[in-house]
Amino acid sequence: MTLKTEQKSNKNQSLEYQLKLFLVGLFVTFFVLALWLMSLLSLKTLMQFTVLTLVFVPLSMFFLRFYQKITTPFYSLTNLVEAVRLEDYSLRIKTHYQSGILNTLSEEISTLADDLQQRKQAYDQHTLLIYHLIEQLEAPIAIFNDQLQLSHANGAFSNYIEQPWQTKRLTLSEKLGLVYQNGWGFKDQTESKRWQIKHSQFVEHEQTYHLVILTNVEQLLRVNQQKSWQQIIRVLGHEIHNSLTPIKSLAQTLASLETTESKSKEILQVIVDRSISLQEFVNRYGDISKNVVINKTWFNSSELVETITALFPESNIMVENKVKEIFADAVLLKQVLINLVKNAIEASRENNKPYIELTLSTQIKRSEESVVIQVTDNGQGIANTDNLFVPFYTTKKQGQGVGLSFSQNIIEQHDGRLTLMNNDNKQGATATIYLSMKEVESI
Repeated sequence: MTLKTEQKSNKNQSLEYQLKLFLVGLFVTFFVLALWLMSLLSLKTLMQFTVLTLVFVPLSMFFLRFYQKITTPFYSLTNLVEAVRLEDYSLRIKTHYQSGILNTLSEEISTLADDLQQRKQAYDQHTLLIYHLIEQLEAPIAIFNDQLQLSHANGAFSNYIEQPWQTKRLTLSEKLGLVYQNGWGFKDQTESKRWQIKHSQFVEHEQTYHLVILTNVEQLLRVNQQKSWQQIIRVLGHEIHNSLTPIKSLAQTLASLETTESKSKEILQVIVDRSISLQEFVNRYGDISKNVVINKTWFNSSELVETITALFPESNIMVENKVKEIFADAVLLKQVLINLVKNAIEASRENNKPYIELTLSTQIKRSEESVVIQVTDNGQGIANTDNLFVPFYTTKKQGQGVGLSFSQNIIEQHDGRLTLMNNDNKQGATATIYLSMKEVESI
């Protein structure tokens, strides 16, 4: 009851109601005056009816037209404002008034609509530019709506979920491995060791969106770690060279003297040889982290396999080759495989029945073909997988810790990936090389 009374009260305060009330009051006033005048003139009833009809029918039409002429511009302006609110800027109104407050109001609203249209176009251009920029970034980026459904993403995010993001549009974030609980996180907590999430919110078309950016922490750590080792290697190499050069020179000079005893000459020659060996060793460390020229070409994989097996004829390497051609630097890839196979052979020596398997296969992800090369052994496995690719680190008694670092550097410069992990269901470890077959020149 109270609500109806309030609605009626609001209606009574409207412009239309006040205008109607005024016109009805004016009409009634004229009607009463007309009746009073006709009563003074003592007109007959028929004559009174005729006069009232001839006068008040046109007067009623005039009042109706006057009411429409006053209210119609306001209805038109209401439609225009509603269209602007809905971001439709094509609607315009034409008022019959060439001046006055209504003409000024309509012009101001039209100017406002033009200004908002220009801003909307600029905003759309900026939004389109941002989306294009997102597409070019290497970090996985996804945009979720307020229902946490995937709205947009870039190619890197497709690589992250291992399928085109367009096929997962409007999929809940949880099904993509991302959860939102007072902040974004991973459904699988192990992912947080490799990825870091940065997120923000923005509003578009009156809807809130979540911008989620994934940063590969593992890759950043790898780059920083490599830079640190490069600096250490440069400093150590410089100091060692400065120390070894005079030692080797003095030892060679003393060994060449006739007064030097034969036993002393042998000792001095050992010093010279070890100095040369140590210098070569330092030079090798200086090369493992440097960028080298990668000359990618298509070559027959059988030639690569034959070369590897010929270098280790006594190791009885089991080969399974399902690849015809490989797009890589044949010389450098061969050196990497020699290092990996040699490591596998040395790891399997303690086994009564050493077993080495070399497998070449292909895999297709997101319409991109890659070659997968695996070297598997049945040794004791890897005790510490964290320091495998760290220079100077080795588990061998006579190892130098150069091979794996060098191999990883070469594969990464192929835009590939090298992993070394223990076997899941059997003894030993497997080194895996992933190489893209996309013909992009790498330097």
